[in-house]
Amino acid sequence: MITCCFTEIKHRWSDHELADKLALLPESLQHQALRKRQWIDKQLSVCGKLLLLELLKEYNSKNSLADLKYNEYQRPCFDCRPDFNIAHSGNIVICAMTDEGQIGIDIEQINKLDFNDFTDFFTANEWHFINDHANKFDGFYNFWTRKEAALKAIGSGFHTPLNSVDVSGEELTYDGITYQITPMDVHPDYKCHIASTIFPQNTELREMNF
Repeated sequence: MITCCFTEIKHRWSDHELADKLALLPESLQHQALRKRQWIDKQLSVCGKLLLLELLKEYNSKNSLADLKYNEYQRPCFDCRPDFNIAHSGNIVICAMTDEGQIGIDIEQINKLDFNDFTDFFTANEWHFINDHANKFDGFYNFWTRKEAALKAIGSGFHTPLNSVDVSGEELTYDGITYQITPMDVHPDYKCHIASTIFPQNTELREMNF
């Protein structure tokens, strides 16, 4: 079972609202959020942890936000299950959780960009699919989120060269482990994918408001 919760930030919180929500987090995570320079980044940081907190409750996990750690690649994790991953872009933040296997998620707002800046990030096979897409920007973000979700599930993120993995199929095998790659329909202006070591036939997606 995979559970995904997301929230869309639709307004800037007042100082009182921010303080109330920060009070739900451990002091270390409060400081982490307050170090963000832009108000939207502060709220995305806080919302990501609040989504994680809600999912921990749903999974009846013994972990708390105070137990949050980081692996050698700075991927957030716990010492024991469940596994989770958080991603944000634009004004949306999403958290995915499973008590089986490993999981990674990525979401990106679709914007125009210069493909020349990303020449070395994709395999020749992936570029073929991107260039063959009716909307190249859709194609680009489709593959970008697939790739980043996979690398986050692997646990290494961008420490692994992006062009060393090919995510053009529905699954990826890396170091003997197979990851299923699944699209998530979160918002028409965004692309989102999950990568997991379990077959995601039971995936729940829902919106939460804070």
